[in-house]
Amino acid sequence: MRRIGCAVSPARAPERAAAVARRGLRAVVLAAIATAATPASGRLSVGDLDRATRARAAILEIDAPAARNILKDADPADPALALERGRLAIYEGDCDAAAAILARPDLAATAEGAALGDIARGCARATAATVIVNDEANGVWVRLQDDDDRALVPLLVEVATKTRDVLAKDLGVELLRPLRIDLVRDQFTLSAMTGLPEDAARTTGTVAIAKWGRVTMLSPRATPNGYPWLDTLAHEITHLALSRGTRDNAPLWLQEGVAKREEVRWREPDPLDDVPSADAIAWLGLQKGLGRPLDKIGPSIAMLPSAEEAAIVFAEVASFIRYWTREAGDAALPQLLARLKEASSDADLERAIAEISGADLAAWDKRWRAYLATVPADVPPDLAPGADMPHRQEVSRRVRLGQLLHDRGHHAAAAVQHARAQALAPHEPAVRCFLAASLLASGERASAAPLVERVEDVTSRHGRWWSLHGLLHGGPDADRAFSTGTALDPLNPDVACEEKLPPELPADPVRSALCEAARRRKP
Repeated sequence: MRRIGCAVSPARAPERAAAVARRGLRAVVLAAIATAATPASGRLSVGDLDRATRARAAILEIDAPAARNILKDADPADPALALERGRLAIYEGDCDAAAAILARPDLAATAEGAALGDIARGCARATAATVIVNDEANGVWVRLQDDDDRALVPLLVEVATKTRDVLAKDLGVELLRPLRIDLVRDQFTLSAMTGLPEDAARTTGTVAIAKWGRVTMLSPRATPNGYPWLDTLAHEITHLALSRGTRDNAPLWLQEGVAKREEVRWREPDPLDDVPSADAIAWLGLQKGLGRPLDKIGPSIAMLPSAEEAAIVFAEVASFIRYWTREAGDAALPQLLARLKEASSDADLERAIAEISGADLAAWDKRWRAYLATVPADVPPDLAPGADMPHRQEVSRRVRLGQLLHDRGHHAAAAVQHARAQALAPHEPAVRCFLAASLLASGERASAAPLVERVEDVTSRHGRWWSLHGLLHGGPDADRAFSTGTALDPLNPDVACEEKLPPELPADPVRSALCEAARRRKP
């Protein structure tokens, strides 16, 4: 996941070991339990390997009912089957049961058993006293670390349902029910529940991970101004679909590129969805020597050394997949996923790409780079990866002084300070919102309105820009504006309450509950 200014996009740390592709699933199961049990005779006992292999295949396809059926009445002493029972418990969210199974000395003595045990114990600690909301009708299961996030659940369920339907059409993959989502308080918990190192999460601004058959994501309350949490959810659900559709054989560039493509397809397009252009950022990164070959990204974008490099790699894979699907046709992607499900080597992947689209990955990579050289590549300096807002210190000083005046009721004086900040950062939506709010409080509605009128005047998505837009330029588009605001910063009281003052609430019951939760939020 990456953070660029106020924009956050997710990444994934795939579970699949490279050995799955090189040696096949059966060999991986054998290696995982090779030290699991050594009887008195000194000969190695690996247990029912064929059954364990089938169970793992079902688990990697996120097919818990099939895995449960395979493991039904399994010999508890069998190390290979015990390892898969522990894995299945993690996938089903029963971390206490997983921790108990994986605490066995023979399993803990293996590298994989120890790693799974660490995940199970971290998850068990993090989910103690959590709240589970199981929407059986829609097939979505949500676990909340903070009960105050309950008001977010209807929106999570709505987007999860829409995304599941879109992915079935776009990728040809049906996600089984329930679709599992964990909403956590902080990156420490995100790390404990997924295995992503906490320092890597902080370095790249990671807010969500699709792993262990579920989406684990930060609550919007964990960040000062929220983040695109609903697009993030759609992105991570795409990873689950790719894992299911390919039995976790999709390489990282395909995983992330497709997830970036699909993260916005659950909703109507937004003018800022491709600002700055993924093509332009990818080309800029290649020119600066920060781009990476598609097949040399590493185990996870979330583990790259900097947020700047993560942003460039995200742009690369998004640009490549968009180019490849446009050139190869809409049917190519679901065909490729179906072929990858039976892949056992990198050669199988290369063969599938060539047979489906007429050229291998190296040829497509060459064509894509030639295409990048032809697209407009002008990126505003403040939108380039790793860039900072010009005059940030002075802008921050003016904004802070304006807010102090605003909070003391000196709205006209606050507007003067905010106007000076806005002159230094004319396209920054947050600064426009501070000025618009001060002008509104001063009774200057006509002066406030142009600041939040045209989305083309800003260069990033900001929740309050949209709620103020809905207030000042309402009409038939007001509802969409308020929805866009809550998709970005749902626990900001101004955004969640549609700019209404207490005790007034939005008419929509879901937004009304969200408004009340936002007003209860601790500063």
